[in-house]
Amino acid sequence: MRKISFYKISLEIILALLVILWIYTGLTKMINYADTRFQMGRSPFIKPIAGLVAVTLPAFEVMVAGLLVFKRTRLLGLYASFFLMLLFTGYIYAMLHYSYYVPCSCGGVLAILSWNQHLIFNIIYTLFALFGVILQTNLFEPFNLMSDPKTTTAS
Repeated sequence: MRKISFYKISLEIILALLVILWIYTGLTKMINYADTRFQMGRSPFIKPIAGLVAVTLPAFEVMVAGLLVFKRTRLLGLYASFFLMLLFTGYIYAMLHYSYYVPCSCGGVLAILSWNQHLIFNIIYTLFALFGVILQTNLFEPFNLMSDPKTTTAS
């Protein structure tokens, strides 16, 4: 029986968490489009493009979830997840530190978080995406963390 590595399991958990996040947030925004559009329109940073963001962002989130599902597009999905999470984290930081008004534009379960809690949540998910990229690209290969010890040969 083949032993499944801790790193492969970690990658699968990260992928599952990211897929759940993107599907949940994307579909919540789509289902509650009117409220999403209204809340985004109240944001001082994206007010001029709120309509465009309210339409494209949920579609992009669901698309990223789809990229994460298939091995062939998984790395692209992980990079997109990392980029989006960096963007969202930076947005929340800017809202907390530079905005005169902080609207509530998150839906569902995430709406119960304070902005500071949401910032911490986003930092954690940004790190998940980063670790996912590292694990997927096999940057630990010199240490053979992703390979089966039975199949590696000594030099």
